[in-house]
Amino acid sequence: MTAAVLCCVLAGGAGAWALFGPEGGDGGCAGLLRNERVRAALGEAHDSGLGCARLGAEIKKATTGPEQGRHSLRQAQAMKDVLVAVDEELQRPGGRVSRRLFTPLAEALADYPADTEAILGVRSTEYAFKGPPAEPAWRDDEGVHMSVPRTALLRVVRVLSEEPAAYVALRQAATRRAAEGLVAAGPGAGDAGLDAAAGRNARTLGVWDAVAADVRHDGVEEDTARWDHDVIKGLTGNAGERSARAARAKDPVNRLVGTWRRMLLGQHASLEEQSAVMADLRGKAVGLGPAVRGSLRKACLDTASGARERTLRELG
Repeated sequence: MTAAVLCCVLAGGAGAWALFGPEGGDGGCAGLLRNERVRAALGEAHDSGLGCARLGAEIKKATTGPEQGRHSLRQAQAMKDVLVAVDEELQRPGGRVSRRLFTPLAEALADYPADTEAILGVRSTEYAFKGPPAEPAWRDDEGVHMSVPRTALLRVVRVLSEEPAAYVALRQAATRRAAEGLVAAGPGAGDAGLDAAAGRNARTLGVWDAVAADVRHDGVEEDTARWDHDVIKGLTGNAGERSARAARAKDPVNRLVGTWRRMLLGQHASLEEQSAVMADLRGKAVGLGPAVRGSLRKACLDTASGARERTLRELG
């Protein structure tokens, strides 16, 4: 079942690989280096002669800090500026971004899972209001945030995801965010319990299903099969070892993530079932009965499927 679903879930992208080239040399970074937003994001580290590898490293340094998921206003603004600049470059006639940047850009963005969820999955009105390029990053009681237009972020993550390691970084961040939301939710069903958290997860993970499907849509069998293999390998690497460590530590978030990875590795679940499977696992852990978990599972599958189809239409 997993193999069949994965062939459908992960449908589209070798054509884009051809467009951006197998490596996309340093010429694919020149346009970004000329962009004033990238210049502002890098500050003193900016140099018009930077190669792509160094540019990727400097972007990660400018947008992330020593503590995962915690940022200064400057770092969040740098992340926004880089995303806007990448989108501008992609929309420019003849514009391109080197494939050498795909993974470092994705790893930087993966450090902003709450913002990504709010833009792509939850579709927060506050994030929509603060998405335009002229709107700055902001701070509130929950921390520091940045936002870009949903269509822009979709274009960027769609291109980055052509590199399997980049998609893995983004999907893993979404997976951990999903697990944290389920663990933080109330133990019962209903708006205050797992239903709300599971619904959020289904909307977000459905978007990532759509990105995966679109990456393979124009591909030939050899390239898409390789992408499929590399993504699953990346998502499940050391799944058994990680799950065992989480069980010993009695950490509910890591245990949930580890169990999901092990199920994916053992072909007991597919990517498209992720939100449903994780909700079911958490429901069982907090004592929800089979009937309630079954209803929750169906709602997740329906919501994720709807989010996937809507996103595919947006991606065109």
